[in-house]
Amino acid sequence: MFHNLSQINGLKDVHVTGHGSLDTKNRQLYVDFKVKGQMILPCAVSLEDVDYPFEIDSTAIFAFYKPQDDEDVIEVKRDTVELTPVIFQEIMMDVPMRVVKDGATLKTKGNGWKVLNEEDEREDEDYIDPRLAKLKDYFKDKE
Repeated sequence: MFHNLSQINGLKDVHVTGHGSLDTKNRQLYVDFKVKGQMILPCAVSLEDVDYPFEIDSTAIFAFYKPQDDEDVIEVKRDTVELTPVIFQEIMMDVPMRVVKDGATLKTKGNGWKVLNEEDEREDEDYIDPRLAKLKDYFKDKE
């Protein structure tokens, strides 16, 4: 389910509780539910898995007829109410922008790269790539 979603790696200990009320006159089912569990999210710094607890209170309205475009209801297909897609959508809307694992530190260097600070940048400005060193002399003749 989460294969193509980069913002969430999985869910665990998800519990859904709730109750519904059927309005036979308007042919609608009102469902109030609470979703509680833990999301497994990638750390914004280290990309390690982080357990993020969540709790969502929501209401869904299901219609046993073809609703108008401006109605905020979910059409019921074949007289079967499907709560799973509604719950999944609520969970996805509750995913935080980013999480950081306790004690996570930013790597400052790796294989062929490093993060520069201001001192390194000043040293780097004086460095001339040997492949381009001949160009320095070329522009002196033009002046």
